[in-house]
Amino acid sequence: MKPLRSLSFYCVAFLMVMLVTPQSLAEDWLYTVRKGDTIWGLSHKYLKDPLKFQEIQKYNGVEFDRRVPPGVTLKFPMEFLKFAPTEVEVSTINGTAHFVRRGIKQQLSLEHSLVLDDILMTEKDSSVALSFADGSELLLGENSELVFDVQTKWGETGMVDSRMRLMKGSAEGRVKPLIGPGANFEVQTPSAVATVRGTEFRVRVDENDSGVVFNEVDEGTVSVQLHENKASVKEGFGLKTASNLPLAEPKALLPAPIFVNPQSKYPGHPVTLTWQSIDGAREYYLELFEDAAMTKLVHKAMVDTNQAQLPEVELGDYSVRVRAVDRDGLQGLNSSRRFTISPVPSSPELTQVSTKYLTGEPIGLKWSAKSDATKYRLLLAKDRQFRSLVMEQELVATQQPLSEGLPAGTYYWKVAAGNNNGFGLFTEPLRFDVALPDAPIMMPLEDELESDQTLTLSWSQVHMATSYEWQISSDANFSRIVDEGTTVDNLVEVNDLPEQQLYIRVAANGPYNQARYSKTTEVNVIEPGNGKTSFSIGSVLLFILML
Repeated sequence: MKPLRSLSFYCVAFLMVMLVTPQSLAEDWLYTVRKGDTIWGLSHKYLKDPLKFQEIQKYNGVEFDRRVPPGVTLKFPMEFLKFAPTEVEVSTINGTAHFVRRGIKQQLSLEHSLVLDDILMTEKDSSVALSFADGSELLLGENSELVFDVQTKWGETGMVDSRMRLMKGSAEGRVKPLIGPGANFEVQTPSAVATVRGTEFRVRVDENDSGVVFNEVDEGTVSVQLHENKASVKEGFGLKTASNLPLAEPKALLPAPIFVNPQSKYPGHPVTLTWQSIDGAREYYLELFEDAAMTKLVHKAMVDTNQAQLPEVELGDYSVRVRAVDRDGLQGLNSSRRFTISPVPSSPELTQVSTKYLTGEPIGLKWSAKSDATKYRLLLAKDRQFRSLVMEQELVATQQPLSEGLPAGTYYWKVAAGNNNGFGLFTEPLRFDVALPDAPIMMPLEDELESDQTLTLSWSQVHMATSYEWQISSDANFSRIVDEGTTVDNLVEVNDLPEQQLYIRVAANGPYNQARYSKTTEVNVIEPGNGKTSFSIGSVLLFILML
């Protein structure tokens, strides 16, 4: 019997505690005391009935109201707190939108605020940006319908309870971190409920089947509930739900596309954007916004290639956002850029006289004039990527003569036209090649030359040559020079050569052209007559005397 009496005692004690302090088992709003705070003052600020300050004091076990030190955490039961309906502000309207209040449909304007039970509807190619009382934002896409079920603000606690139903269309949210048990941000769809606590997310009802919903999380975590089951969708993951199917596992979203050669300025239209293709992408979704916050949607498109040409929008600053779409219809992570479409001149047309030049030969680079251009920028480089620049000049004229030519090599050049707003796009580069002229060609010589004879050397003229250097050597490597000289002519005469095998060569000097010798020519210098002539005459005289 004793154990039974003991059990009865503890049960009664437990029930008494429950009756005396029912708030202890409910969720509380927590407040950290600051210097100068009192329970009396806090009760007047946050409670519906400020006279309940004594209950708050007792609930927190505080003996002296004015002696609560800073840093202490006080608990306030939620049912004691002030709360009131709040409004949702309309930040931006693109296109046309309406709202229904008490059965009356009206066209939405920036002067309107949306409240509990309002129904917001957008038309085709339209969107509405909304701002909630806690600073959270929601962008409602085209052909969408959103019903506001709960819009409550808990006094000055900072807690806001926002709950709504997305009946069709799409919504994109940037939700502030939710602090406190009374703070909520919830989007219910025909097939699931998405609960958000401080994140960036997208939710989209399939336009062909309202029972199919796409949830995608760019940042933070979203809790998705389907029937009795829940799934936590983390950053970089998505979840496709269907009302007639079990809750699936979240899957990784496709990565953010990488733009190829993005520009900060585009010289008017057309503007073509290119990004690297992504494995597993069925298509790509592109959006164009006027503002940096990407709430003022100007254009959207679904493209099946990794390139898109923007429509001819007004000149100015824009933001573009692209994401890949996988085979399940889930849209991947965003890639965005800010750029300017400037009223700058379009590219001029290049005029190139020739594609082949010799060193020292004048080169003329010309291009067409643009009526809206006040200046031009010329780039000349040794590579098509223009990493190895030879020249970069800003000019008023539409030509740049290179009167002294260039060294031998391959060159690329391009031009951009500009005005006070900056420079437009460069032209496609043109190529030209500069080659060295051929080396001199020696005129043929006799195989032998008597040492008392004059050696006449001649060679072909070389383009742009200013002088010629000739050499005569006793060895083929020209390490033992017998004679040498410089002349402006292409002919020279040499006397008093030694009697031996000699090697001869000549080089032309000119712009960017030095010491490029001709092929070697040989000649054998022999003794005059070589004994043959004297012997022949003596033999003839002797023969005559004998007769």
